[in-house]
Amino acid sequence: MNNRFAIILAMLFLLSFSSNSYAEENLLGDNRIDVRSSNIFKEESVSIYSYLINSKVYNSGSIIDSLQTFRWKAIEYAHNGDANNAAIFIEKYIKSSLHVGFINNDVFEGIKNTSSFKNLQAKYKTNFSIINLFYLFTALIGFFVFIVLNLKNNSNNSSTTLISFFVLMHSIFILDLFFYLSNLRYSYPHTYLMSITFSFLYGPVIYFYYKKIVFNYSFRKIDLLHLIPTGVIIFFAFPYYLLSPSEKLSMMLEVSAFNNKALIGIVFMIKLTSLLIYAFLIVRIFFQKIKNNKKLDIVKYKWQKGIAILVSSYVVFYCVYGLIIVSKVIPRYEILFHLQIAAMAVMVLYIGYKAYLNPKLFATGYFQEGLNKYKKSGLTTGFSHDLKERLIYLLEEEKIYRQNNISLEILSEKLDTNRHNTSQVINEHFDLNFFELINKYRIDEALSIIKNDTHKNLNIIDIAYEVGFNNKVTFNKSFKKLLSQTPSQYIASLSA
Repeated sequence: MNNRFAIILAMLFLLSFSSNSYAEENLLGDNRIDVRSSNIFKEESVSIYSYLINSKVYNSGSIIDSLQTFRWKAIEYAHNGDANNAAIFIEKYIKSSLHVGFINNDVFEGIKNTSSFKNLQAKYKTNFSIINLFYLFTALIGFFVFIVLNLKNNSNNSSTTLISFFVLMHSIFILDLFFYLSNLRYSYPHTYLMSITFSFLYGPVIYFYYKKIVFNYSFRKIDLLHLIPTGVIIFFAFPYYLLSPSEKLSMMLEVSAFNNKALIGIVFMIKLTSLLIYAFLIVRIFFQKIKNNKKLDIVKYKWQKGIAILVSSYVVFYCVYGLIIVSKVIPRYEILFHLQIAAMAVMVLYIGYKAYLNPKLFATGYFQEGLNKYKKSGLTTGFSHDLKERLIYLLEEEKIYRQNNISLEILSEKLDTNRHNTSQVINEHFDLNFFELINKYRIDEALSIIKNDTHKNLNIIDIAYEVGFNNKVTFNKSFKKLLSQTPSQYIASLSA
């Protein structure tokens, strides 16, 4: 994995370097100025325009093209140490010629440490900062996780397909932001708006994944209505994808006749609304069906809780991010800008980490275990409640749990039903299995005996036998499982 990442990173760097070099060569052409070998700029009294006339770049009496004017004025101001004006004409030239690589020209070596030029470099020069490389690394991990999850998804598990697609969308978005923040987008114009088509899919995909793992939800045709906003955005964004690289670059530099600000603003508002709605639905499912479900396996509970927290956090950070982008309500502090990206990166890395650490979370049928256990049961609701009442009578009045040989078969005979119905009643009405229910009643009575033994005459083994346990070891294990301490520790705590 590390070797693949290094190779990809090196390729991106080389491609970026070659693109920038090519752009610079084009903008300089045959009129490249070698500041190091030319004496033309050694005397301040000699102007750049004198050089143009002497070198016969322009014929006498001709009108100097505005593009070349920007170029040579930028060079002249840089030569004279006027960084502010040089920066103005560098940007004018970049926006007029679409040659972003102009900023890498050695002519500007003398002003490279000025604030004006540094601000310009931040806008246009390729920037492989640590945070940008982190985003690239996260995106590559996301692509890897997407591939691995689908390679293991041999039985077309829809929940795994959904979560892997969720990771893929976020990875593409993070990669898009990497190109944006590193300024590589100017070298690769076709990356423009490459993630916008997924804007309205984040919410539906994670929502239906959540419903699938909680309820084993089966998709219906009406669910396709959730894809309508995505179809609309594809319709409006498609013309932008057909633009040439130069037209896309013009839009990036904000000098194009096309204006996409309205599109971006509308997409943000609809995406924010979509995320808020789906995040609310996910959180509601968690609090209604998961949070107080004691029967739920701890691994499943932590995963479902983690997804709910991550989605909620991401929505909050996206609100802040969006307000920074489309309005002036919140100042553009770097940490606020990166919070949303960081939340997205954390989601990708968290899912990847879980896929490595606990792959059964993505195994076919893992979350469906127990959901449809009694789907084909012939036990009616009325009969189920009747059995429940009879079971409570046997436990509380006859104290059947005191029998050390009690089993599911014996209990079923007492209830005059079969093992399957007895097990179903215990599972559905008590959220326990047979042994957990019996041991709970045994421990409850043991606690009562201990509290009432004011003279401390009883031994622990005597208490265990009295409530139905066959040995002290089983009694201690059951006691500690319910109270998180041994009988001896509990007795000692009463005396303290």
